[in-house]
Amino acid sequence: MIFTEIIAFMLIGAFTGVAAGLLGIGGGLIIVPLSLIVFELMAKNGGIQIPFEYQAHVAIATSLATIIFTSLSAIYSQQKKGAINWSIFWLLTPGILIGAFSGAWLASFIPRTALLLFFASFVTLVGFKMWSGWSPHTKGQLPGRPGMSFVALFIGAISAIVGIGGGTMTVPFLNWGKITIQNAVAVSSALGLPIAISGTLGFFWSSLHLGLGDSAALNLMWGYIYLPAFFAIISVSMITARLGVYLSHSLSKQMLSRVFSILLIVLAIKLYYSVLL
Repeated sequence: MIFTEIIAFMLIGAFTGVAAGLLGIGGGLIIVPLSLIVFELMAKNGGIQIPFEYQAHVAIATSLATIIFTSLSAIYSQQKKGAINWSIFWLLTPGILIGAFSGAWLASFIPRTALLLFFASFVTLVGFKMWSGWSPHTKGQLPGRPGMSFVALFIGAISAIVGIGGGTMTVPFLNWGKITIQNAVAVSSALGLPIAISGTLGFFWSSLHLGLGDSAALNLMWGYIYLPAFFAIISVSMITARLGVYLSHSLSKQMLSRVFSILLIVLAIKLYYSVLL
């Protein structure tokens, strides 16, 4: 069964990479709900069973770990364009690191049902945002260091709790602060790295204290990270992201956003259904 599971996670990685290249969205919005579906199928078909109460935590932590590698690729591409404003990056990074570690640590204590409801609600908001094409029309001024640190703490914590790179929050915030959308996306791509590293370490730290019980899956895990899923996803997503970038030049971004928003809402409904019914 492990071969079938790896193929399933490779398909998730392929889809994640294409979507990231096409729309610039974080992989966690896709990886987490689809990983939960695979975990469910694994349990039903006699595969390796992730402890039920920790499945959401494992999906989120694994998603964060994959973002470490996809963000490195994004940083390389953005730096070649000279699009990253490093002064803003370094201003936000301390708060991002603290927020992501704290968010991951906190998520470890949130029961499965509450964590999935929070994730589904976040995905629903992102789905409606993508459907409407909303972006901040009024512009403000980026706050000083204390304000930027507070925003960074918030973005880091929420990103770690739901297993994303933070772009759905960072880009609108920076764009509101009169940073061009291109530079906002570039800075957000770079900030995905400290979010992913700190969030992954936060989940690992909490796993040492909470434990995952006795399970055959533990032999294939590093803390909350399910290694077969991790390696399968990154082996494909970094390749298919290039395909997504290529396709983005010939396909309608508005149409793609609408289609993807429907997918997100469907996945959110699936999560609500599995948790509440």
